[in-house]
Amino acid sequence: MKVVALISGGKDSCYNMMHCVANGHQIVALANLKPQSKSGKDELDSFLYQTVGHDAIEYYAECINLPLYRAEIMGSSLVQDADYQQTLGDETEDLYQLLKQVKEELPDIQAVSVGAILSNYQRVRVENICNRLGLTSLAYLWRRNQKELLGEMINAGINAIIIKVAAIGLKSTHLGKSIEQLYPYLCDLNEKYDVNICGEGGEYETFALDCPLFVKRLVVEETETIVHSDDAFAAVAYLRLKRLIVKEKQANEIISNPIIMIPSWKDDIEDLMTSAEQSKLDNSMTNYATTVIEIDILNEEGSSLKGRSDLFSLYSNPPYHYVSGTTAYDYPQEVQQFESIEEETQACMLNLQKRLHELDLSWSDVVNMNVFIKDMDEFGRMNAIYKKFFNINPPTRACVGSNLPFPIKIQIDLMAIKHVSKDESSKPRKTMHVQSMSYWAPANIGPYSQATIIKSHAFIAGQIGLIPSSLEFPLPETHETQTFLSLRNLENVTSVLGLNVKKRTTLCICFVIDENLFSFVQNAWNIFCKQHNESSENQMGPVLCLSVPSLPRRGKVEWQVLIHDETTNDDDENHLMEPKIWQNSLDSINSIIIKIKTWFLSPILSSTITIKVEESVTLSQLLNGMINGLNKLFDQFSTLPHISNSIFWKNIGFIKIFYSEKTNINLGVYEKGIKLRIKENFPDTKAAITFVPVLTIMDNSVLGICVHGTF
Repeated sequence: MKVVALISGGKDSCYNMMHCVANGHQIVALANLKPQSKSGKDELDSFLYQTVGHDAIEYYAECINLPLYRAEIMGSSLVQDADYQQTLGDETEDLYQLLKQVKEELPDIQAVSVGAILSNYQRVRVENICNRLGLTSLAYLWRRNQKELLGEMINAGINAIIIKVAAIGLKSTHLGKSIEQLYPYLCDLNEKYDVNICGEGGEYETFALDCPLFVKRLVVEETETIVHSDDAFAAVAYLRLKRLIVKEKQANEIISNPIIMIPSWKDDIEDLMTSAEQSKLDNSMTNYATTVIEIDILNEEGSSLKGRSDLFSLYSNPPYHYVSGTTAYDYPQEVQQFESIEEETQACMLNLQKRLHELDLSWSDVVNMNVFIKDMDEFGRMNAIYKKFFNINPPTRACVGSNLPFPIKIQIDLMAIKHVSKDESSKPRKTMHVQSMSYWAPANIGPYSQATIIKSHAFIAGQIGLIPSSLEFPLPETHETQTFLSLRNLENVTSVLGLNVKKRTTLCICFVIDENLFSFVQNAWNIFCKQHNESSENQMGPVLCLSVPSLPRRGKVEWQVLIHDETTNDDDENHLMEPKIWQNSLDSINSIIIKIKTWFLSPILSSTITIKVEESVTLSQLLNGMINGLNKLFDQFSTLPHISNSIFWKNIGFIKIFYSEKTNINLGVYEKGIKLRIKENFPDTKAAITFVPVLTIMDNSVLGICVHGTF
């Protein structure tokens, strides 16, 4: 891509430019914001821009032989929240206007280089501008280890000097010294006082005099030290660059092949891949034959299973709400059909919106969505409509292909948790929505966030095995590599948020495109959870593996997890507790085998139930087996005090039923029969019930059921 690089004069913006080039992009222009000339100021109280050294930025155009676009900072830091929306008078809008000008004059510009390492404030605002201008943010330094990163900059040939100090241990005498000279001292300050080695906390700022991208270099001829505070422990001072000269580089100063350390995702998954090879993970073929189920209750119950199927279902027990089975149709047998996926997605989202409003909810209350789409080739067109319903920080999402019954092309389920701001004990929702390309984890390929956290629920968006820096699958495309790369991406997302994916995952659903991968991905998950944590096996939550017709980008594996998060729990003592885990396998009853695994740590209960049929059975027997499984779930949970049958079922929010296409039972029969049985046996339940067709289910099961409750 052709890139405009945001430059402050600092080391980070220079090094990120080098990574852009190393990843095959072309820097075609530079952009910089400076203080208003009439202000006469060297430094502004800006949350977004480095302005110290701005007088010397003009030399960069000659040094790197590229056009430099500059504008004055007219606004101020009006919006100081973590999130940002377009605000007149905010300093962010000055950057928008500058990049808008660059794009108008250079219409081939596709991306923006930004040197953000840890600053969500900076990243969020650049991403906001990029979204508005149709550009991609390239932030290759994002979330890098700072000690390694600064060392890499030095080894890569960046000559940058300190031009501002504002931290314990740093003094005005350090001004003008190079990062190479101060590297050992900065590492020492990090050990003693937790000073950010790269200055990400504002501890110091730099100015790059040379880097391998420069065709000429800068030499400082005259400076002046300005001291704001001469505190003995943490001085605040900066260097005014009064006179610089541009010098041609000598032959021995030109670095034709700079050392660019591109972090390798291969190194991150090497141990997992080795463990998989040593364990000889099962890739054997399994015969998932069609199971014939005799429909014996149509005659017995007259027309009870006849008529139109209504997939829509909802549950409301504030603050928890579930809306499931929403499509563009009131009923799947409606005559109305839509001419395009765009029209159908619009109608489906409007149906969801109507139901949210009926519950006194808005889109901002939605924390997680599951999208099932019939034709994955229409993924991009669906996204184009879907994203119009969200502003900043959309909910997390998993999107998979499903052979939805005609004429449905898209079906959506959601969970909403309404935060009551006046409740002082309730902690607000946290969202991670990183849209920049980096080495850290894949930028969102759709309108969703990587994570949404509220009331102990940490929803993580579906993770596939993309290389973060390119958003492409590794070649050759193997299920082994995609499996472990997607798990690596999952861990990078969760670890930044302080989530323990290996010990606190309450539910894991793994979607694959080939049923013969079930054994492999189950064992891969076990290896992943045990890595550096041998005791994790006893704390692992339920796992459900499903094969589906397709995944986004034609991936082979997608992981969707719900994690218990202690940081947002209103009960401060809850983090000291360990989860309760129950696992049972019921003996074969009428050739039906039922397996149940349940994980509970207040307030989250998650359970999976799989139902396998060994011989030909009737539909009545199959549904009775499901009821036996749900009864066993209650038996597991009722071992805890003060839990009655009525209380239990009132707090079960959703029952999601995946049904295998390897049977002769269609959606209408399942939907009517299952809802009828649940109503008869558990009259207190108000759970939202979802039905999703999948190709096959782990263990050759015909039904895979996920249950979620809050207690």
